[in-house]
Formats: sequence, structure tokens, C-alpha cells
Amino acid sequence: MRRLVFVLPLLTGCYSFTTIGRAHTIGKGHVEAFAAPEALVVPAPGGVAVRPVGEIGARVGLTKDVDLEGRVTSLGGSFATHIQIRRDREPGSWEAMLAPGLAYTAPDKIAFELPVVFGVNVDKRDDQLVIAPRLAYQLRFGSPRVTSYFFTGLSLGFAWRIVRHVTFMPEASLLTQLYAPPGYTSNVNDTAAFQLAAAFLFDF
Repeated sequence: MRRLVFVLPLLTGCYSFTTIGRAHTIGKGHVEAFAAPEALVVPAPGGVAVRPVGEIGARVGLTKDVDLEGRVTSLGGSFATHIQIRRDREPGSWEAMLAPGLAYTAPDKIAFELPVVFGVNVDKRDDQLVIAPRLAYQLRFGSPRVTSYFFTGLSLGFAWRIVRHVTFMPEASLLTQLYAPPGYTSNVNDTAAFQLAAAFLFDF
């Protein structure tokens, strides 16, 4: 029987891979802040490794179709650009956005990732089902030599506007290893890490 193992050390290879946001940019001059308690879950031999995670961040709109995002997490931090590639706010329609970013995981890892964020609009309140496949390339500097890893992942969330300026967004994300150099591996080789988030978004 598997057992839960609550771990404090960093899980090798894992960085924060949530989306936490809708599939459209927020608009020029607008600001959206967010905060999320989370859990990072990785199946391990004989058990399941669980690490509590938290993150806070904000998005700032530069133009109608471009905004910037910064985050601080208990794993490190990240910076991303959001670029609208399809916008349609009508209920039943869908939207798409590129979100290339750079993530730092303490103490020795940097990841370059490219999520493609798709959203299905549910109603005129801006409620949206969000699906985001992603690819990531990670460099680890703390091993005897710099090593490279490739990961792929997917997140699924629902943005539910509970009052005018506040949105609740539960989200489940997964990440798995595509490649590691010979002799190296990560905690998501032949398995997947899961990140579960309960995020709150605040529009200004």
C-alpha cells in the first residue's frame, strides 16, 4: 500500500508549473494579482511524496494583447510574457494565448517553458475553463556538470468569478520528464508530478 510522505527537500526537476489565469490578456493598464496555496505531489517508491507549496504574483497589461507576469513561490520564482493569439469573449467561444516564461527553482535550476493556454468561455461573467499544455527545458547547475532536461505537462483549471473583482480558480497540473542525459534522471522519470492549486485572483 502506498503511503504519504511529507517532504521538505526540493523535489528534483520540479518547478511551479501552474497556469493560474484565464486564456486572455488583462488589457492595457490593468493589474491582476493572485495568491494560491498548493500541494506538489509525486508518486515515489513505496509512497507518495507531498510538499506544501504557495505562490503569489501579478500580471500587468502592457497593450490589449500583451501583458507581463511575475511570481514568487516557495520553490523559487518566475517571469512570463502573455501574448494573445485568439480572442473571443462570447459564451461558448474559445480563446488562445502563448505564455513563454523563465522559472528559477532554488537552489540550482532554471527552466524555459512554453505553455499554450486555451480557454472556453462559459458565460458573460468571464467564467472560463482553462487548458494549458506546455513544454519546458530545464538546466541544472548544481550537479558535477550542467545538465539539461526536457519536460512536458498539462494544466486544467476553472476560473469562477465569485464577485466583481475576485475570481476563485481551482487547478490541477501535471509534469513528466521527456529527456534526461545518460546517467541522470528526475523525480518525474516514468511518472508524473501533480500540482494542485486553489487560487484567488484580484482585478484592479
